[in-house]
Amino acid sequence: MKLKKIDGIYHAQFRTATGARRMISTKQSDLTCAKDIVKQAGIAEMERAALAGKLSREVVGRILTGKRMTLLKAVAPFREWMKTRGRSPKTIAENAITLSAWIREMKIGSLPPTAVTETHIADWVNDADKERGQGSRKLALGHLHTFFAFCCANGWVAADPSQAIGIDYSVLSHDQKEPAQRQPFTAAELDQLTAHLKSELRTLGQDMARVENASEYTDHGRAVKLGKLGGKHSELFFWLFAVRCSAQTGLRLSDIAGLEWRCFGEPGKLIVWMDKTNQRIEHPLPVELETMVTQIPVTSQTRLFPEQHEIISDVRRRSLLSVQFTRLCERIGILGKSYHCIRHSAASERYHAIDKDGLAKRLAESLSMSQIKQLLGHASARTSRRYVHSPTSGHHLG
Repeated sequence: MKLKKIDGIYHAQFRTATGARRMISTKQSDLTCAKDIVKQAGIAEMERAALAGKLSREVVGRILTGKRMTLLKAVAPFREWMKTRGRSPKTIAENAITLSAWIREMKIGSLPPTAVTETHIADWVNDADKERGQGSRKLALGHLHTFFAFCCANGWVAADPSQAIGIDYSVLSHDQKEPAQRQPFTAAELDQLTAHLKSELRTLGQDMARVENASEYTDHGRAVKLGKLGGKHSELFFWLFAVRCSAQTGLRLSDIAGLEWRCFGEPGKLIVWMDKTNQRIEHPLPVELETMVTQIPVTSQTRLFPEQHEIISDVRRRSLLSVQFTRLCERIGILGKSYHCIRHSAASERYHAIDKDGLAKRLAESLSMSQIKQLLGHASARTSRRYVHSPTSGHHLG
């Protein structure tokens, strides 16, 4: 602990348990009076206690782990900790990727968690040379919050150094500050996509019938050809079902890929436990979807689409489905749209249908947004507002 005179007033400078320097005014211009204030406050003793606590935690960490705990060694137990807390494989992977990138880029893998300072975090999160926008930076900071919560739970740090860090907007360009805007599919685009998929499925059906009856194939050759065509047919039928299902229910791609036969166990209902939030939602089952479900061949006792479920469950491959959908749209001239935009379409359509009620505007918006929140399975109506777009401007309401 040191006393430093600034503008005629003595300030006590001390170190926190994380090693960061802090300064507090004694409000005294006389050195003797300032020392008395510091002595009465016990600042020096608290600083020593904090440093002793830091040392004790590192010793405890070594005892518990049998080795000196470092940031690099903490990644594996961090993943296991998140798993025991019921986090999804996708969430665990995203947190671990962020943590590993931070450790690698800052070259701090050999540091113990107690040695991490606010500077280690702020310099990485607010790096002006990185192209990522404010949303990505907030997400990365959130992942570091989670990691240090894990460290606190294990007694490796006394406090979370990332809690003092905010996003430095001065290093961001206008585009980096602007939140990403998702535009919902128009009704015409959804009709175009549906018509294209149905047309492709009809063509494949004709090709399969032609191969089945053709005489130029050997039995083996016919089986191979039909297998390839059947695989393509199953893939396109999945996308047709996914588009129609999400347009009417607002379900996420991961939820549709993971649908179980038991989701259709109650007549006239589609009941889903959502993959991302573990919330149970219930939808009326439209006749169109009910008919399509009866056309899906049973290749798994549990899942409607076992192949897509396997892909979406693999954190290294799950993006393949999004890429497939984007390419499918681009082939028919629909550009700049992701699968998630269908979810925005479902929310927007439902909201504007409800908005025609004769209720007072404020009450109508409140009730409408509550229903949109229930439709999408969000925990907060504030999140749901971002999914509802104006039919004229296309901008969301949130």
